[in-house]
Amino acid sequence: AVADGGTEAADGPGPADAAGDGDPETAVESFESHARGVSGVVDGVEVVVGHPDLFDERGWTVPDEIREAVAGARDVGRVPVAVGRDGAAEGFVVVGDELREGWEATVTALDRSGVEVIVLTGDDERAATVFAEHDAISSVFAGVPPEGKAEAVGRLKERGVTVMVGDGTNDAPALAAADLGIALGGGTAMAADAADVAIVDDELGSVATVFELARAAGRRVKGNIGWAFCYNAVAIPLAATGLLNPLFAAVAMGASSLLVVTNSSRALLSDD
Repeated sequence: AVADGGTEAADGPGPADAAGDGDPETAVESFESHARGVSGVVDGVEVVVGHPDLFDERGWTVPDEIREAVAGARDVGRVPVAVGRDGAAEGFVVVGDELREGWEATVTALDRSGVEVIVLTGDDERAATVFAEHDAISSVFAGVPPEGKAEAVGRLKERGVTVMVGDGTNDAPALAAADLGIALGGGTAMAADAADVAIVDDELGSVATVFELARAAGRRVKGNIGWAFCYNAVAIPLAATGLLNPLFAAVAMGASSLLVVTNSSRALLSDD
């Protein structure tokens, strides 16, 4: 199973407004996306938001206190984003993971059931340390871009059946590429559309239930096929040799079908 370890929450120890005062009349005159951030012109003022390296590439000034604060945020596994205007960084925003409740119990249950758990995340390696140190997680790939997640899933499929669990727009290509894509209910519409299964209650623990249902359904199908095969293996030779009364064979066939239907209608998972 492949899980996305994406960012879910953010806090901003830097200035809340580096580009303007939130006035609805603010005009964005240009916008450009870069590998490490974005830039643009807002009300005639050039604005840059992104990695400090983007500021260095453009020759902008980054005060030492901001560099130190950015380095400190990285050391605790956070993702800092510098914000500046008119040639200088004026503050920063720190984005961090808000781990889903029950994630440890879920990955432990999957590991115990024989599922190899791998985490793909676009975050820094330090932000993914909590996953890498967990015994139930076999591998962690950090700093993976959206297209990289789909490529990783494609490579993992060469090793066996691959299940992808995600909830963001960036996870959609990987969800579509996996043998089975599972989208969490609180995710984006694009993720839900790309997935094969959508968990409507948004509970991560339901992922383990999906695996249990799949295994139970497989066992039920095999049981029904086995019963039908046994009936045909016994009844057909007996009927062909005349040792089985045709009327009895017809009744037995109906009973066999009824048994299969009844078996299929039983709950796949017990309540206890």
